[in-house]
Amino acid sequence: MKENFFVTTPIYYTNGIPHIGHAYSSLIADSIARYQKINWKKVKFSTWVDENSQKALDKATELGMEIIPYLDNMAKEHKKVWDWLKIEYTDFIRTTEPRHHKLVREVLQKSFDNGDIYEGEYEWMYCVGCESFKKDEDLVFRNKTSWETFPVSDKVKISENIEKICPDHLTVPQTLKEKNYFFRLSRYEQILKDFYAKNPNFVMPQDRFNEVIAFVNRWLEDFSISRETNKFGIKLPFDESQVTYVWYDALFNYVTVCKYSPHPNPVTLQLQDSRVNTPSFTCLPKVEGIEQEFHNQMDFWPADLHVVWKDIIRFHAIYWPAMLISAWYELPKNILTTGYFTVDWQKISKSLWNAIDPVEFSAKYSKDLLTLYILSSFNIGQDWDFDQKQAILTYNAKLANNFWNLLNRAIVLTLKLELDKWLSSKVDKYIANNIKKYFSVYDEAFSKYDLKASLDSTFRFLDSINNFVTTKEPWVLMKDEARKDEVEAIMYTICESVRLVALNLYPFFPEKMEQIFNSLNLVWYKELLEKWNFQALRNKKETFFIKEKAPILFEKFELE
Repeated sequence: MKENFFVTTPIYYTNGIPHIGHAYSSLIADSIARYQKINWKKVKFSTWVDENSQKALDKATELGMEIIPYLDNMAKEHKKVWDWLKIEYTDFIRTTEPRHHKLVREVLQKSFDNGDIYEGEYEWMYCVGCESFKKDEDLVFRNKTSWETFPVSDKVKISENIEKICPDHLTVPQTLKEKNYFFRLSRYEQILKDFYAKNPNFVMPQDRFNEVIAFVNRWLEDFSISRETNKFGIKLPFDESQVTYVWYDALFNYVTVCKYSPHPNPVTLQLQDSRVNTPSFTCLPKVEGIEQEFHNQMDFWPADLHVVWKDIIRFHAIYWPAMLISAWYELPKNILTTGYFTVDWQKISKSLWNAIDPVEFSAKYSKDLLTLYILSSFNIGQDWDFDQKQAILTYNAKLANNFWNLLNRAIVLTLKLELDKWLSSKVDKYIANNIKKYFSVYDEAFSKYDLKASLDSTFRFLDSINNFVTTKEPWVLMKDEARKDEVEAIMYTICESVRLVALNLYPFFPEKMEQIFNSLNLVWYKELLEKWNFQALRNKKETFFIKEKAPILFEKFELE
């Protein structure tokens, strides 16, 4: 029996087209999902758009559109980006879908009946961009004359030239005073502390978990779960004059896709948009009795991994566990927290006009270049300044010069041997020992979702194989007919090393690795991998019969 594995992306806002920061988290989730799939797991991989938000309503108004046509178009645009990047999600959900409204109203009623939701009043600062309430410690001062920002301090007062702003969106938060409903987060303080102690790897990396723990130890108070002034959203089942606050709504997406999983036979509707050439968009029939249109996949819950941005880690690691416990659901196993991409050290944001389009960038260079750079250049959780020049240099060095050069050598030299049989031998003892070490590091890193370490181990191993080829000089040895068996053993070691590397890189570059398998005349490999035979293929005693030269799979790019 295959084990289940459930991985999720962050819940993406629908007020803009996904930029390279969104692509980063989706590529992380996609690589992990592919690795789990080829390792005998039944994988559920969900992504989504958060539509019940004030920023979505504001954006539709700004564009002069009605909210539903705007949301339909943006859902299509998000889906188009992920499909273009070949993100292999199994579920794409919108928070406006009836199945999600049904689930959220169910859990709200549960928590209300448990006494965890009560009516109250607040007056807080609220950032529409973050969709969250702010305290002074979350804001910075900005000098309106020089545009300089600096920490909030009691010594500095708001004046004509000084204002408090959100450091991420560089906007002044609204001051809101409303009567609405609160969730008793304070009731769960000790429960959360006990859970953290028993699950020391709940949040990764560790420094993000330390921040979460410090926050709970310092301050934990009840939070608002509804809005009185907003009318677009999911109505509270116990007070329909108010709608659910966006985070309480959005987070339960993770459960919705399990409890009300997509219908196996969706219908295809054509969404019309006169501004663009609109492809078909697959959506689910919205009819009465939605329970009959979906099937239960709660065997995938709890989620194995949530991939989230660092600015929403508090919601996922503090609010989310408490909300789940209140509604009698198990807690997710792990939360992987990413840092920010910056351009010129400024956080990427559509509102700041510095966003990089992942589709446009990949079309200009390649998706492989994008994937390699953002997954191998820095550790997950670390902030990173996006450098196009460095992205090209990384790709040229690791894939074009290193891996492609080795594959090309293997094919060209093997063809020169003019073998009339399958190439079969034993791997060089030194290289065989390196392979064992390489697999150990690669597998250990992937088990911790450390994609950079897995990729680093791969390219270190490739370096060792290139050094092996340079040292052995098979192009010299093959001139001596008496040493043909020795040359065949060397070439077998090289081909086998390429094969094993291609297997390990498949979760990151599936299309190119399939082409490499084909170049080695292993044309059935993709099908076997898709049937979850990764470990069996690793352990297989393979033979090679190379018939022809391979096309250039990783072309070098020139710096502009």
